[in-house]
Parts: sequence; structure tokens; C-alpha cells
Amino acid sequence: MQTNINSEEEWPAFDEQSLFESMSSEVSQHVEVAPEMARTTALGAMAMACQGVVDVAFPNGHVVPTSLNLLTIAESGERKTALENWFFQPIRDFQSAQKKERQLSIQVYQRNLKNWRNAEKALEKKRTQTYLNGESIEEIERQQAELDDQKPQPSRLRQLIYENVTPSALAFSLYENIPLACLVSSEAGNIFEGRAFQDLPMFNSMWSGSTLDVSRRSSESFTLENPRLSLALMAQPKVIDRFLEKRGSEARDNGFLSRLIVIKPVSFIGNRKGGSSVDAKKSKEFSDRVTNLLTEAFAILDSKSRQRKVLRFSSSAKTLWQEIQLSIEQDMAEHGKYYHARDHASKLIDNVTRVAAILHTFEGYEGDIESHVLEYAYRLCKCHSNQYLKYLAGEPEIVTITNELIREIRRLGYPIGEEVFNFNKTLFLQNGRGKSRNRKKLDQGLQLLIKLGHVKCASHANFQFSEMIFYGVNSVLKNGIDYYIEELPSYESQYFSTGDTGRYPGTRINTSL
Repeated sequence: MQTNINSEEEWPAFDEQSLFESMSSEVSQHVEVAPEMARTTALGAMAMACQGVVDVAFPNGHVVPTSLNLLTIAESGERKTALENWFFQPIRDFQSAQKKERQLSIQVYQRNLKNWRNAEKALEKKRTQTYLNGESIEEIERQQAELDDQKPQPSRLRQLIYENVTPSALAFSLYENIPLACLVSSEAGNIFEGRAFQDLPMFNSMWSGSTLDVSRRSSESFTLENPRLSLALMAQPKVIDRFLEKRGSEARDNGFLSRLIVIKPVSFIGNRKGGSSVDAKKSKEFSDRVTNLLTEAFAILDSKSRQRKVLRFSSSAKTLWQEIQLSIEQDMAEHGKYYHARDHASKLIDNVTRVAAILHTFEGYEGDIESHVLEYAYRLCKCHSNQYLKYLAGEPEIVTITNELIREIRRLGYPIGEEVFNFNKTLFLQNGRGKSRNRKKLDQGLQLLIKLGHVKCASHANFQFSEMIFYGVNSVLKNGIDYYIEELPSYESQYFSTGDTGRYPGTRINTSL
């Protein structure tokens, strides 16, 4: 299969017969939200179901969990809670059933514990009397040691979903009960602005499945081994804006943001028509698959011999994986798409790999992960990556400089035609404002505008700026794809008229107008 891994495209759909795509489509039409918003929520539930069953190996053998950190940014009224309920209700139902079973087992445990304590007291009394009689207590102590090994243990709390919890309480609950969970909230303001995210590096470690040594002052320290934790969070834009303003630098520097799979979906508010019903058969198939995977995950947790399966890629998928990795690596070069977001790019192939493994597992595919699944995972994650760059990455300094320079060109430059200005650097060094007065930053902004095709050198010291890309100029970089310069129209909103002999250097048309 020939794959163009560098193509830019709209949000991709998976196989329409798949559980993932069919349920996402059904729910998105019923709740009346963007299909990609439904897919993101579905992935959260699927990650929760799969992370206890499978891990996945890179082609080089490096094994990673199938946990995901997902963030949906949407205003109030976007039906976030309704959407979450459709996909996470099977998990809540499973969790509720497990808790009921545990409640019954607690009664048995308490009875067994009472009997054990009576036996312990009897042996202790027998040991004391034997010792006072001057007889050997060796056999009694052997029986005591044997009894210690038989002490009844309460069944572990099968808590899968956490909604608002401190990092230390979450880690201890995963240690004391089961190391498998999902932090879920359709209104995650209390998580982003409360105590839940006090320790962001801890969440990074859990995303990696790393062992955690937790030291506590007032209670027993503990070691949490091989945790599996996914995040499925939805929050309003103002919540995320406040978080980024307050802790954005910290969250970028420690890598928390770079691990997120982000979406800010198109709003359907004002365009809803009542929705359609969800196909009961498709809903049941999705729910049953979630339940079956969670049942298998618990069987693995309860077994001393069973372990999570490690998924691998087929031969052709390994080749595609390496092509994807190379493409991402090249985009981290200077002026590449990820030049200013290398931390995010370094985690992108990881998320692509995880999504491919989740799709493969949830759909019940046999054998190794095939190329078509990996290709879809990459196309999907690439769209999420674009959302990350737009909404979470923060504006690189070069973008700030360039936007400011464009405004100064309009203010100080000499107009010579429609949306075209002449200028020289001395103009800004003497009369410019802000960063344009700094020679180094001025040169950086000019170089970027030249690469974008909006500035060309007219003579030794003079330049021309055009609001639209100059004809005859091959723009190395594309606005809206490689960079997001708000003061310029996107590359895709511009096109050039062509004649029989090729590009006609006369008319510039901005299709966004």
C-alpha cells in the first residue's frame, strides 16, 4: 500500500464497520457534536479497556503502555457530559458490579478473619502453656508460621474511574487496590485548578508505566509498580487558558502538555436539529467489548502467571512506522513544523503507536498490527497534533516577532500598490516599536517572512512586503501549516491564477475574502 505520510487532511474516519467508527458516528449524530469529538471520547474509554490487557512494542523492541492522556476543550453547552456518559457508562456499570461482588466477599472475609484470629489465639495460648510446662514449642511455632501464611486478605477495591483526587491519594489507591484506572471528567475545571494536578511529573511517570516510589511523612511509604492510568478530560477554554497562564511553562517544561492528545472541536451550538437515536445493537456491541476487555484485565491482575500481551507490528507496518518516525524527526529541524515544539514531537510517535495498538485490540484483530491500522492512527494523531500546536504549544518567540514586524511594516512602510509596501531595516531600527528595534530579532522576523513568501529583497538594503505570497516566489514554509502568523492569511486561503504558460504573474486572489 502506498502511503503519503506527509499529506495534510481533514479528520479521518476509520473503517465504518468497526466498533470504534460505528459507535462514534452513532453517538455524534445522537448527541449532535463533531464526529472527531465523539472519536476522542471513545478513545478514552477504549484506552481504559485495553491498557490492562496489552502493551505495545516499537520496532526496536521498546515496550510502552497503551494508556492515553486525552483533553477535549469545549465550551459549556457542547454536551460534554452526555457524550462522556455514552462511552464511559459500560465502565461505570462494570465498576459498580465489581463493587457489589466485593461487598458480598467482605462478609465472607470478615467471618474467615474472625475464625483465623480465634485459631491464632488458641495457638498462642497453647504455646504459652507448653513453654511453662518446659516442653518444646518448635512444632507450635511452625504451626503459627503456617497460620500466618493463611491469614485471610480482603478482596481489593475494583476502582476504575477517578474524578477528582489528589496525586498522593490516587497513587496510594492504585497501590492498595488495583494499578489500573482512568481519571475522567466532563468538566475538569476542578482537576486543572484544584489539587489533582499538584504533581504533574507523577502523571508523566504513570503515562510511561514507570514504577513510583512514594515517600510520605505522616504514613507508610510505598512503591507503585507498573501502573496503568489514562486521562479522559474535558474542560472549557477559559479553564485551560487559566491553567496555561498559571502553570503553562511548568507543564511544558516537564513534558505534561506534550503527552496530551488534544482537540478543540467545531461547535454545533445553534445548528442542532434534534439528533437521531443510537442503534441499540451497535451500542451493545461496543459496551460488550469494553466489558470483555475489563474482565480479561482483571483476570490478568488476579493471576500470578498471566501477563499483559505485548503487541508488535507486522513487517510492512514496521517499515511505515520508521517512515513516520523519520518524517517527524525531519519536522523538528530548523523551521520545521515541530522546531518550536520538539517536546511534543518526541511523544507523537509514542501516541501514534498506542492508538494503533488500542484500535487493533478493541476491534479484535488477530496477529500483529497491520499497516492500515498504523496509517489511520498516524493520520488521526497528526490532526490532534495540529490542535496541540494551535491551542497548547504557546506562541514561539519568532511568531511574536513576525506578527509585530508585520504591524510595523504597515505603519512605517511606503505603500506602492494594493497591499504591497517598500521598506528598509533602518526604518525600524530608528523608528520601530518593540522587538523590531532589535537588529537580531528584526533579521529573524525578516528571514521567516522571506521563507513564507511575503517578503523579497528589492535592492541591496530595500525590501518589499506583500500581504499575499509574491508570484514567482517559491515559499519554503507555509503559513497555517508550518507556522501560524495571525497577521497573514493562511497559505491554503491563497491561490494563483494560471495561464497556458504556467503561473500568470498578474492577479493575487485571497479566497478567504
